[in-house]
Amino acid sequence: MNYIKRATSIVILTFTISFLFCQKKPNILWLVCEDQSLFFSAYGDSNAYTPSINGLTAESTVYDNCFTTSPVCSPSRSSLITGIYPTSIGSHQMRTYKKNSSHKINKNNGLPYFSPLPSKNFKFFTEYLRLNGYYCTNNSKEDYNMQTSPLAWDESSKTAHWKNREKNQPFFAVFNFYNTHESNLWNRKEISNSEINEIILPHIFPNNKLIKQDFYTNYRNIEMFDKYAEELILELKKDSLYDNTIIFLFSDHGGPFPRYKRSIYDTGIKCPLIIKWLDGQNTNRNDQMISFIDFAPTLLDITGIGIPSELDGISFYNRDEREFIYAASDRFDESISKRRCIRNKDFKLIRNFDTLNPLHKSIDYRAQMATMKLLDSLNHEGSLNNYFEKWYNHKAPEYEFYHIKEDKYETKNLFYNKKYVEIKNHLIKELNKWIDDSPYGNLSEKEMYEEMFQEGKTHLLNQPKISKVDNGVIIYSNNTDSSLGWRNKGEQSWTIYNGSEIIKTNDYFEIIIFKPGYEILTKGIDLNLF
Repeated sequence: MNYIKRATSIVILTFTISFLFCQKKPNILWLVCEDQSLFFSAYGDSNAYTPSINGLTAESTVYDNCFTTSPVCSPSRSSLITGIYPTSIGSHQMRTYKKNSSHKINKNNGLPYFSPLPSKNFKFFTEYLRLNGYYCTNNSKEDYNMQTSPLAWDESSKTAHWKNREKNQPFFAVFNFYNTHESNLWNRKEISNSEINEIILPHIFPNNKLIKQDFYTNYRNIEMFDKYAEELILELKKDSLYDNTIIFLFSDHGGPFPRYKRSIYDTGIKCPLIIKWLDGQNTNRNDQMISFIDFAPTLLDITGIGIPSELDGISFYNRDEREFIYAASDRFDESISKRRCIRNKDFKLIRNFDTLNPLHKSIDYRAQMATMKLLDSLNHEGSLNNYFEKWYNHKAPEYEFYHIKEDKYETKNLFYNKKYVEIKNHLIKELNKWIDDSPYGNLSEKEMYEEMFQEGKTHLLNQPKISKVDNGVIIYSNNTDSSLGWRNKGEQSWTIYNGSEIIKTNDYFEIIIFKPGYEILTKGIDLNLF
């Protein structure tokens, strides 16, 4: 950590000099849609009319092998904001934490809602960007399955926007679009016979009009996302910012259908990723392996800040160093589906921890979808197609092994095929090593909670120390590996304090200290009392 502190100080000085001479660092914009697989023209699916995304694609790199760490939003987003595997920090179960909940007990697991106490120290990566002069905004979904650092964003709200920054200040802006979320399939669009014929379902689904209607609705929702993306892109161009802005367009995990979202198959963890770099560089296709834990180190690399050693991810900016991706599935609402996987470009190995039951798990929330209702009905009648009949009624094997390039929907388990013994055994070894190295991935939720919060203990931070000097104030956190910020009375956002500079405040100001898993400490300071 000493290296990071020294590196951060050097970068702060470098940025300050550059800023004074208006030497711009790149702006970065994330356009994040929800619950979408590769349902875009860039990936050969033209059922949605997306002229804006297609125009962006023409100036971008299309990544063919981008994967989330979890096939559901909260754990997935925790890996984006931290650059760390959810199983390393205890954020891998769906919604152990719930902001502003009126219920203290989570009905899905019988435990109190809690923000996990990580096994390793980390900061939300946007804190490093803010320390180095970036204006960071989030509009507006957080949902990191943990308490958000109050220092992560300059703004995090429905009105957050890069336009609120100082003149010439570089920005990192995130815009999340809910209209493609699973729940928006429930407001189904009517479909004509001609439109039905245009929808070609993945072969794992029964060829049924009701399912096609859900797919049709999803494509129309993607078209709405295209319009929202267009508005932001036009704003960048209007403000002469487009050329100096790196744009990431991606989804938080796989599509909204059964066996997509919440599934560790590629349909659940493989995501679209389109990146417009600067000056039209790298306008091509790229098949390197990318994990969501790589996004944070990549942004820190792009901006020249330096990558903290505690991150699990690696930068993919102008480099290709990842051999494997790993992903985990665990509890989704009231159902548990503990699975782990490893994947390279050609092969995928899955380990199932529940071999007494089928892969299908009943989830009340998902049951509202017409496709799910139909599948349940067909299963009850005994008239499902071959794939979903197995999904509902056959016990899960301990291991699944697939040749992805020949079987993209992962339907032919080759685990006992002698042709692949060597690569299969290698993947088993690597997967088990990753599982064993995951501090919380092998614990039940109850075991994890009891280890983090023995006897329900709340973790408290030490009081800071404040020293008044002639020309300002120096603040000492008195808490290792914590984040510290301050603001004058009446201000909305916190300024991150780097731990050494003399700051000039009003007579009354506030201090905040944040450390994941600890109760946030805030303190009002009246200098007249010193």
